[in-house]
Amino acid sequence: MSSIENYPDAVWKALGRNLAAGFGALSALLSLVAGSSVSTACFRGAIALFGVLLVTRLGATALQLTTRMDEPGDAASEGSGQGSVLNNDDDNR
Repeated sequence: MSSIENYPDAVWKALGRNLAAGFGALSALLSLVAGSSVSTACFRGAIALFGVLLVTRLGATALQLTTRMDEPGDAASEGSGQGSVLNNDDDNR
C-alpha cells in the first residue's frame, strides 16, 4: 500500500488526535471555571479525550473499510455473473 492510498486514514487519525486534545482541555477548563475540583476537571477532560479518540478511531476504521471495498479486484466488483454470460454468448454463435 503506497502512502497516497493511506492518506485519508492518516489525516483522519491526526485530526482525531488534535480534536481529542482540544476537547479534553476545553472540557477540563470549563469544568474548572464552573467551580469543580481539579481532580473532577481532570477526570472530565480525560473522559472527553478518550471519547473523541474513540469516535475518530471508529470513523477511521470505517473509512479504511469502505475504501478497501471500493478497490478493484474485489470479488463483489468483478461482476462474476455477467461477464461469464457475455463471453458464453460469443461462443454460441
